Amino acid sequence: MNYENEFPEDVDLYLMKMWFFSEENKVQQAIEIGEEALRKNPYLLEIHIKLAEAYECQSKYMNAYKHYCISKLLASYAGDKKVHNDCEQASKRAMERMEQLIAYLSEEQKTFLIQDMIPAFLGYEKNQFGYKEKRFRSFDSMGGEYYYENEEAKKYVGMYHEPIYITTEKDAVHWRVEFQQVVETTYLKLPDTVEKWIVPIAAEKENTTQWIETENGNVPVIQHNDKSFYYYCVGGGREIVSSGLCYVGRPIPVQNEGNKKKLVLNVFVDGLAQVLLTKDRFSQLMPNTAKYFDKGMVCKQTYSSGEWTYPSIAGFMSGLTTSHHMMFHNEIDWKLPETSKTLLEYFHEEGYYTSVFSGDWRIIPSYGYARGCDRFIYQLQHAGFSVEKMVGSVINEIEALKEVNQFVWMSLGDLHDIADEMELPTSVQTHLKIEDRAYRAGSKTSVKQKHDAAKQHQYEQMLQYMDRYLGMLFSYLEHTYKENEIVVALFSDHGQGYLIPENGQFLGPERTNVAFMFRDGQYKGETGEVMSSLDYTAVMCKLAGITYQEKQGAEGRTPRTFGGDGRRWALTESLHPNDFYRAALVSEQYRFYFCNQMPVRYDGRFELGDFTICLTDKRGKEVHVEEVEQECLNIIMNQIAHLLIY
Repeated sequence: MNYENEFPEDVDLYLMKMWFFSEENKVQQAIEIGEEALRKNPYLLEIHIKLAEAYECQSKYMNAYKHYCISKLLASYAGDKKVHNDCEQASKRAMERMEQLIAYLSEEQKTFLIQDMIPAFLGYEKNQFGYKEKRFRSFDSMGGEYYYENEEAKKYVGMYHEPIYITTEKDAVHWRVEFQQVVETTYLKLPDTVEKWIVPIAAEKENTTQWIETENGNVPVIQHNDKSFYYYCVGGGREIVSSGLCYVGRPIPVQNEGNKKKLVLNVFVDGLAQVLLTKDRFSQLMPNTAKYFDKGMVCKQTYSSGEWTYPSIAGFMSGLTTSHHMMFHNEIDWKLPETSKTLLEYFHEEGYYTSVFSGDWRIIPSYGYARGCDRFIYQLQHAGFSVEKMVGSVINEIEALKEVNQFVWMSLGDLHDIADEMELPTSVQTHLKIEDRAYRAGSKTSVKQKHDAAKQHQYEQMLQYMDRYLGMLFSYLEHTYKENEIVVALFSDHGQGYLIPENGQFLGPERTNVAFMFRDGQYKGETGEVMSSLDYTAVMCKLAGITYQEKQGAEGRTPRTFGGDGRRWALTESLHPNDFYRAALVSEQYRFYFCNQMPVRYDGRFELGDFTICLTDKRGKEVHVEEVEQECLNIIMNQIAHLLIY
């Protein structure tokens, strides 16, 4: 795909167009140009400032305030104190003018503004309009409140299985929280289109009574806990009357549509490197997992689109490469483009009830992962969602909605504990040599850690630990479902830097070759076809009989193994502030490595410097094939054209 026409080579072109239309009093056209630029790169400070000024010209002071605030944040990363201070003053001016404007509105307009627009705006401002979200890894309160994914979309945050200990905190560390779209009401009448419904209800106050209609009359049920979703199985056409205000989630029809899978289960294992899962070692390190997927398809040559979780998962969800979804920064957050259809949206639109269970603060609703998600359950992994608790929660979810077509995503982040040098489980510690626990000064980030045999030994023990709990999950699945009723995938986002040998490539297979396996009752065996993590949504749609919109904006492809055309190259990118831009391309025969010797700016842009390239065969031996090197260079230059500074 040629991106040169879609992505201008320099932001100055956008600025020039915006300036021209502003001068011609065509402010709306200038705004459209600015919004288009931010869809390509959301970190462009100059564009945000121009947009703020244009909105101010239109007296749209809330929009102006928003972009001045974002500009202030970006200016701090750009190191421009003057722009930061100017934007600070401009944001105050926009807010003052907004307050003055309200005085001239009609009562109806004021009511709409105060009850709807301003709460949504202030709710979205809590995470700096999507650019700074800390609540999923801090003690900031969110339970019992509305969470705004953007200015329009919001979900209620309920408590998930309230802990028995007493705490007044409503954060996602002490608590497990549950995001659902709700309606506020005291009365609900269910349609009679199905025999039974499952109804989630959270009450505003403790000891709220629900009068639920049954064939034996109205039955009073007390919800002792406030702000916690209770689930009721209620007959079609029945009524529920509450004694106080309640937040009612979307009722779930209890029915299995025969043309759909009963369960589509996504098992994401953060940091699972394929290079250790060779034919012999797989059954040694993860015997339960190896046994389960022995009846499925194991894809041994799949490469991640990013070198760490944040950009890589965005690729899984959207089918977009890092330089096109632009979720790359380690300190500034962003979200998937609204125009990109996500994995969950594919299944939600097909009638699946979609749930996400996550303890990974890089897999959160504000990143666009709540789109198409009926129920998002989250608690910071180290506080309460490690593998043993995650597996139990997911089995509970599957069993609770067994009569419903389900799509479930679960995140397992325990392997990260080795790189992060966290305390490991007792059964891991007791199987390590003392030499494997000796202190070594490591890198501040897991991505940049160098080869470490001790960490590899810890990693191998941790794989066995996690596999014991996965074995419980797989055993449950085999005893509950027929082979053709489910789709189960186990996959990963990146490997490990400490597995790369001395003088190895930064984007070598130890970091980029990831686990990628599926079981659906049809596809079986092993394949060495080169695939990309971007292909994940395409594969899952194929296995579930859903039409995937291939070549319509996303770079995901259906592999030949699963009946598609496949791909010639799998691309991994490392786009990270203050580091060099790196890329790796892998085909059936070659590996190509690219490194640009100029640092990436805070906004993802960089100058093209004296770059280095390296072409190897599939065994890692360096070779020189001019036409292949030129082909790879063309792919990468086309990929980064919109990021280059001239």
